[in-house]
Amino acid sequence: MRSVLTVTRTIVQGIVVVVFAAIVVVVFGQVVSRFVFNAPFSWSEELARYLQVWLIMLGAASCLRKGMHLSVDYAVHALRHSAKRILNLLSLAAMLFFLAVVFVSGVSLMVTTASQRTPALQIPIWAVYAAIPVGSLLMLLEAVALLMAELDEARQPAEPRR
Repeated sequence: MRSVLTVTRTIVQGIVVVVFAAIVVVVFGQVVSRFVFNAPFSWSEELARYLQVWLIMLGAASCLRKGMHLSVDYAVHALRHSAKRILNLLSLAAMLFFLAVVFVSGVSLMVTTASQRTPALQIPIWAVYAAIPVGSLLMLLEAVALLMAELDEARQPAEPRR
């Protein structure tokens, strides 16, 4: 599973860089066309919005892996190590359940909107909504990897106290 995750992470990071660069180019082009040529593009804001949705959903998986999502852990610091581990396992289980629900709902949304198109670009709206199941699946994979790492750590013998 680690090799699959490594390849997936590399591909996703490359896509994130390309999508971010595309957003910068599209928004810069919109600003230039609007304020320099007084002829704004009709499609640029829509494209930037949809690219941003993809950027957020793809980047969320990397943030999950690195522990960069917002969390309230003030009370956790007062807990014993075993209680922290149990709380972390419960948190990961809840996250897995939530991400599975988001994945199924995202696929359902894609199917429901299969015949619709975006207003300016006229691309299928399912291509935009595909960011939801793709991003949630990537986060699901990262959460499973975190859960496996946590379980492996729990199986390790405790270090002797000095």
